[in-house]
Amino acid sequence: MAIKLMTGRNFCLLLTINLVICQSALATQKKILPQVGDRVTVVSGEGSLIPLPAEIMEVLTGKAIVQMLPSFQYKGGERRKVALRQIKAIFPPDAVASPVAAGEVSADPKSKTTAVKLQGNARAGERVKVLSGLFTRFGQTFEGKNLICKEEQFYFYPDGRVYHGLPPNGPSHLDWQKASTSSGNLCGSYGIDGDTIIIRWGNQPATTWSIKRKGVNIELNGLVADKSPEFLHPTLSGTYMRQSVKLVAGKSVMSPESYGFASDGTVVYVGDGKKSGRYLLAGNDLEIKFENDEIFRCTAFPQYLDSRNVKSPPRINMAGQLYELQQTR
Repeated sequence: MAIKLMTGRNFCLLLTINLVICQSALATQKKILPQVGDRVTVVSGEGSLIPLPAEIMEVLTGKAIVQMLPSFQYKGGERRKVALRQIKAIFPPDAVASPVAAGEVSADPKSKTTAVKLQGNARAGERVKVLSGLFTRFGQTFEGKNLICKEEQFYFYPDGRVYHGLPPNGPSHLDWQKASTSSGNLCGSYGIDGDTIIIRWGNQPATTWSIKRKGVNIELNGLVADKSPEFLHPTLSGTYMRQSVKLVAGKSVMSPESYGFASDGTVVYVGDGKKSGRYLLAGNDLEIKFENDEIFRCTAFPQYLDSRNVKSPPRINMAGQLYELQQTR
């Protein structure tokens, strides 16, 4: 009886294994190969885990001719032959965002670099192992007997770049080549392999951290990094103010600074003088064009005193400074 029971279990186990193999083979057969015109992320043949954006120009047997898109490593336009296994994610043409979508801040025509934005899910159910957006990691350390609380920002681009801090002039207007030259230790590249993220800052040796998904947030090397929200609407309404301290005749005085945003796209700045202009808001990019032809760009995101309490006074973080909405009576 025991022998029959064992045989039955083995039969069930064998049946399960065969079923899994058949399902895997079926999934492989259904896997859609890249097509001409698709945008993809590729890794180099040298074993690098850093995904780079490219466009399929020609599909060969087991290989593809790709044209590299602008990234931290390529200017754009370079053609390479890659094996299909080097293609890690496929974005069909209908899932690729245009360089300037509705409501987005337009690219600076004087800039020599353009950040390629890939959106949508990968074809054939493949999960895109890239990050996108601004994440703030909170940590605590002891310096002697003093407990030091600090936060640090990481802005991840889906083409494999990462910036340590708030990107100057906003994520879409960051001159990557200039930043890599002037502050290369803040500019890096990353790749994700399972529960590991590999980051290389400038010319420094690669850093390997653990990474876990926490809903929209992530856990980097054991510390939670919250994803900063993006602006979903292209306009704001209300006056946002902050207080700063300045030295006047050797004395510290409070100096208020405010931005009055209107839903028609106009803004009035009051601080060191008063000036008016128009603003554009998209994602984490804020651009203000003043009437005196001055242009102000920065990384911005909405922020609450208590992220779990949406009734707390709304605030906006602009270029690392916190502005609070003034309540009307």
